[in-house]
Amino acid sequence: MSPTLLCIASGGSLVDVDGTFFIQMGIFFVMFIFLHFALFKPVMRMIAARHEATVGTTKKSQVLCEEAAELVADVDRKLAEIREEAAWERNRIIGDARKTERELLAAAQEASRREMANARGQMSESATGVREQLKKELGALADAVASRLMNRAG
Repeated sequence: MSPTLLCIASGGSLVDVDGTFFIQMGIFFVMFIFLHFALFKPVMRMIAARHEATVGTTKKSQVLCEEAAELVADVDRKLAEIREEAAWERNRIIGDARKTERELLAAAQEASRREMANARGQMSESATGVREQLKKELGALADAVASRLMNRAG
């Protein structure tokens, strides 16, 4: 038989309650309070700090990831706005350049027409002057040609 069964069978109790029981309980509570403040509380603080470090860091990283995603979305939105503004400005500049090109081309064509008209007028005047000069000299020229032809023939 086991000692516990033997003790119960013999009519004795497992725990004898006498004066030492209260001293043992006092020592137990003193040791419990001492160990609570000296050992259990610091260990629990350390475990809580470790838990906070791991879980807290995970939560912080999730928050930072969300903030980063928001920042990326904000940057993408701003880039899209800037690209849109740049495209609009580029189209406006191209339109202005084409308008200026048409104006300059029209002005150059008009200047060219005027120059051509002036040149034709001057050529016409010059041709008229040359014709009149030739008309004046035509008789003398004809006489000179005729006299040379006659001199050769005769």
